[in-house]
Amino acid sequence: MLYYKYSLLFLNLLINRMYMQRLFRILIITSTLTSLLSCNEPTKKAEKSKAKVESPAIGSPLIKPEHITSSFPQFWSYYTENIDLFEDFVPLDTLGSIISKRDFLSEMGTGKYYPLLVYAGDSSIGYRLKPIPENASQSIGSYMKQFSKEELAFYELEGKPVPAFDFQDINGQRFNSKNTIGKIVLFKCWFISCVACVAEMPELNKMVDKYKDRDDILFISLAMDESGPLQAFLKKTKFDYLTIPRQTKYMEEGLKVRTYPTHFIINKQGIMVKAVSEAHDIETLLARELAK
Repeated sequence: MLYYKYSLLFLNLLINRMYMQRLFRILIITSTLTSLLSCNEPTKKAEKSKAKVESPAIGSPLIKPEHITSSFPQFWSYYTENIDLFEDFVPLDTLGSIISKRDFLSEMGTGKYYPLLVYAGDSSIGYRLKPIPENASQSIGSYMKQFSKEELAFYELEGKPVPAFDFQDINGQRFNSKNTIGKIVLFKCWFISCVACVAEMPELNKMVDKYKDRDDILFISLAMDESGPLQAFLKKTKFDYLTIPRQTKYMEEGLKVRTYPTHFIINKQGIMVKAVSEAHDIETLLARELAK
């Protein structure tokens, strides 16, 4: 499988999520050709903020739609700063009627819509299906089509037992679906050549250190690579997760992963809670789970 062939569609688009120079997670599409998504810098947050709507009414957009799709960098700035499809939100169709989250993600998977942030009252998050203008960058529709399908696949895993696993890490420890019951399990899906996967490791190490005195949390990294290259890599790069080699099949077929890095959190009953792409999001989800 060609993990290192760059996608022509997104070549030279530099993007970030947490700050402006953060490399975007690498896109892997399992098809005849597997592609990677590279990065481009989006429009500055200060510029985007000028488009905000004052004193919104229920259901009204919080960002003016005409500003969102004026260019792909402008769209990406809006999307990364305002949209979290893994969260529980109020899903609305194009007319503002509430629909199921599954139907919402399915419609976005057509590549014809993007999620418009709307006021849903109190502290609720609301997204409304908004048609992508015909004159907008084709990259917007292509992005929404690919990643909405992935979000839908992750949503279908939520609330269900995690796909059965039986792992042995590079130090010989075994972990399976049975002996991890009673512990919160975090999976990080990655591979050595994924720049964004490596860049977030210091942040993840801080999270591991924060919870080092708890014996009811397992931090497990699922890697594509063989044990030898992983051991060589980990001698030079500090990463405090327990690392499992050769997990491409489980990640792609079991967890439906197409982009890297991807993180999963599983509760103490072995039930899938959420999947996210960012280190700060997985730490937030862990704190929520511990608070239950």
